[in-house]
Amino acid sequence: MDECPPAAWTAMRFFELLPKLGRLRVINVCGPSVFEAICEAAPFDLQGGSINLITPDYHWHFAHARFGFLQSHDTVHQRSGRRVLFFTLHENQGDAPFLRIYVYRAPNEEFDPAVVDVFQAVHAELGAGVRVEASA
Repeated sequence: MDECPPAAWTAMRFFELLPKLGRLRVINVCGPSVFEAICEAAPFDLQGGSINLITPDYHWHFAHARFGFLQSHDTVHQRSGRRVLFFTLHENQGDAPFLRIYVYRAPNEEFDPAVVDVFQAVHAELGAGVRVEASA
């Protein structure tokens, strides 16, 4: 029996994954500014070259064509000593990440085991990093 190769990673596929991870900590670094938000991903659509994810709390317009490399990380936070699960999004492999998206958990709590299972399943594909294919 032939196995099908895994589906390519696209911005659309990544954004479809995010709601399965529950609350997220999104960290955006822009020059000397770091913006951090705790949020949940919501339904989105593709318009005019952007993924548009709009909720009552925030609007996220994501230029998906500039998202060229994705990597997942399962590591220990240096300062707290706690396990962290997150993704880094890059324009190109070798570039500094423009966005970090962490699986959120409240202080002094552990990750939801179901969320860890979802993360671990994609981490098997993304741990070494992958090129992000153009979204349709």
